[in-house]
Amino acid sequence: MSLRHAILGIVNHEPVHAYALKRVLDEGISSFWPVNLAAIYPSLRKLEEEGLVAHRLEKSTEGRPDRKVYEITDAGREELARWRRLPPDGLPQSKVPLFLKLLFAQPENAEDALGWIEKEIEAVRGRADTLRSELHNPDALSTFFVRFMRESGLAHLDLQAELLQDLAAKLREKIDGPHDGNTEAET
Repeated sequence: MSLRHAILGIVNHEPVHAYALKRVLDEGISSFWPVNLAAIYPSLRKLEEEGLVAHRLEKSTEGRPDRKVYEITDAGREELARWRRLPPDGLPQSKVPLFLKLLFAQPENAEDALGWIEKEIEAVRGRADTLRSELHNPDALSTFFVRFMRESGLAHLDLQAELLQDLAAKLREKIDGPHDGNTEAET
């Protein structure tokens, strides 16, 4: 996914300043493509150098600095239209640091690995809760495709949490050893 084209798509929808741009990116695509705020500023500068966006200063209130509000140019609309006609490139990629760590874990790391998995489950559930709230937020950017992306991201996160829970249960069983189903309270 191209950050430059995501930015062009957003500023084509409405003029925005960089922080609002980050918020829209978070609300619209964070479930499948998180964006670092630090990457937005260099992308905006490059787009402006290429004549695809332009900025105007917006006076700020409350003693804050004036904001640069970015708008798409005619050249930017042409580039966005050109990009929309192209098929998606590359294969889907998902870097999950936990999976790499688990791949090389050893039996002596089992307790650590269980902790990592449980922490990841908590983080995944938090992201899923955020997406659920965005699905029901009337102020969030909501087009047909944004809603689809949120619903798709939510389904992915729910499945990921379920798979991680299964993995944690299997690892717990390996750590604790097999149980016969009887507890001391039953005997």
